[in-house]
Amino acid sequence: MTVQKKHTSKKGFRCAECDIGIVRPVAAPGRLARHRTLSLPVPADLEIPTCDHCGTEWIGDSVARKLDAALEKEFRVRMRELVTVSLARLSKHSISKAYVERVLGLSQGYLSHLTTTGDKTPSEALALNLVHFAQNPQRLRSSEALWKKLSGAKPDPTGALGG
Repeated sequence: MTVQKKHTSKKGFRCAECDIGIVRPVAAPGRLARHRTLSLPVPADLEIPTCDHCGTEWIGDSVARKLDAALEKEFRVRMRELVTVSLARLSKHSISKAYVERVLGLSQGYLSHLTTTGDKTPSEALALNLVHFAQNPQRLRSSEALWKKLSGAKPDPTGALGG
């Protein structure tokens, strides 16, 4: 599959990486960039200075700000989707959001707020926990049992870890 690249007419500079190609802003579909814990698609219309010979991307402050803003938006969408889908699966096992909130030490209504308003982004840790719980609801019950072992006047962290 050939990727169509849009070169702008902006004057380029010789690539310091290969010392052969010319670096010019390029917009192209199919690119990925790492953002936090995920590799996410770079918007096809985002121009990134790229060497026409070796493909090295030259990301300065201006491009980095645009890239971070675009990737953060997609990251937020994905984290909310993970939380929403995980909670729906837990609901099929008769596990309520309120129960999940109690076990995870979240404030009452927090998960509903996350999934309905979209103004907050769930952390990767919360999303990952919910995915694990949705894959195996017994993990949620095990977490509750762990917190009980760590409660009281003389908690035993060693015993809680099974050893």
